[in-house]
Amino acid sequence: MRNPEQNKTFFFLSGFTQSAIFTMFSRISGYLRDVFVAAFLGAGIFSDIFFISYKLPNLFRRITAEGALTSSFLPIYAKLKSQNGDEIAIKYFKTIVLRVTLILVFLMICVQIFMPFVIHFLVPGFINNREVTNQIISLTRITILFMPLISSVALLGVATNVSGRFWILSFTPIILNVFIILSCFFISDYWTIKSLPLGIAMVAAGIFQLIFMLVMIKKYEILNPKKVEKKVSSKNNESVVNSHIKQTWRRFLPAAFGGGILQINLLVDTVLASLLGFGSVSYLYFADRIAQLPLGIIGIALGTTLLTSLSRASAQHDIKQFSKELIISLKIGLFFSIPAAFVFIFYNDLVIKVLFERGEFTFNETKHTSVALLAYSFGIPAFIMMKSCQPAFLAIGNTKTPMYIGLILLILNIILSYSLMNFLNHAGIALATSIVSWIGTAIYIILLVKNGKITKPKFSLKEEHLNIFSVISYFLKITLVSILMMISMKLVQYTLESFNLYEFFVLIILCIVGFFTYILTSLIFKFIPQELYDFIYLKFKKAK
Repeated sequence: MRNPEQNKTFFFLSGFTQSAIFTMFSRISGYLRDVFVAAFLGAGIFSDIFFISYKLPNLFRRITAEGALTSSFLPIYAKLKSQNGDEIAIKYFKTIVLRVTLILVFLMICVQIFMPFVIHFLVPGFINNREVTNQIISLTRITILFMPLISSVALLGVATNVSGRFWILSFTPIILNVFIILSCFFISDYWTIKSLPLGIAMVAAGIFQLIFMLVMIKKYEILNPKKVEKKVSSKNNESVVNSHIKQTWRRFLPAAFGGGILQINLLVDTVLASLLGFGSVSYLYFADRIAQLPLGIIGIALGTTLLTSLSRASAQHDIKQFSKELIISLKIGLFFSIPAAFVFIFYNDLVIKVLFERGEFTFNETKHTSVALLAYSFGIPAFIMMKSCQPAFLAIGNTKTPMYIGLILLILNIILSYSLMNFLNHAGIALATSIVSWIGTAIYIILLVKNGKITKPKFSLKEEHLNIFSVISYFLKITLVSILMMISMKLVQYTLESFNLYEFFVLIILCIVGFFTYILTSLIFKFIPQELYDFIYLKFKKAK
């Protein structure tokens, strides 16, 4: 048995497990948050108002801090720590965080000033209803305050991730979810804007998240000046810091455009959904939240950890390790995403009914939301694979390629969404997103193989031969196991029908049966990624 601690892959797998575990808790709390929001607001005009005001600050956060800036900032920070030591890296980090925070505050003020124009562009389907539009504008003026707060949290998360403490940043969404859940109890028809407490809770959560990050950074002395070996005083060090800051901004512009395109895809979905009438925005939101469970737990964990890990490998010019970690990431993503996609495809109506159908969320909302979930489900493996492919370019400082790919996907998404919504309504928008994600994944993988970042195909079924052919064969293996899992779940479902159990218990039993069937079958056929298996085995062995 290999010892992962002696393997360079240990940092990646350790970070992935930390991030995945805490992201799982985050998604569970996020599901509870959505249950409360659905129960108190339903899936109609009141929830549409909140989700639209919620989307705007998150759009800017993902374009700036989590997307563009992190992808251009993190590789340079990791390189400076690896090659130049803590002194220069810390000064570079603090300078970037300060400047970006000031820019984000200025951006927030600009959005406040032009808010009516922004909202009219965001939801053109609502502009004829002046009362609804004014409520969206007023609530978004509050929620936009969340943007610079959470963006600063994301930037500070770069330092915690590079230090190997991935759990800190992964924990922060739980704070937001708890605040919104508590605020649901203050929802009332007496408010002019029924969802006003939710918007206030977002801002309060942002403040608390920022305090939490600062406390953790101080506790673990991640940016402690006492840890540095030299004083930052020489002109040479200042010159190095300034040159890397300029390099960051040069990478930031195409990264912002590329990352912005991906987020604009989501914006396009909202714009088009608003043209279909009240409720469509909410149907897509709730369906997307369920489809995002595997993406959030696995995809985000892989992408976050991989960007840090690949940046380290790139800084050390370790091409072999770079390719190895990338392929392992793709296989781990397939191992978790394909069975999840099967479950949502065959049980979308049961999942939505059990999770959301209560209070203001009725059978009609379940029917429309489950169709959207079905459409999103086909793209789940592609969503997660893209999260592994993108960091491969960003880690080497290539922010232009993701930008060009994002532009292609944006155009395709607009064309397909507009075409399919005429036949499938809001489900057509979700299906277009899935199709475009598969196209994007294919483009990324072809370019990675062409550029030598993934080992070229070798027709070998041996586990140790990590190349693109091993990923394709693994895809087929996991699909086969997932089919066996689904057969077992269907057999159990037919047996349970004679007992007239509540849908909640039926879903729980089916999930348990499916989980153990999938894991046991994967163990028997040895389909669990070897590196992940070795890492987990060592952790359990140490725990004893």
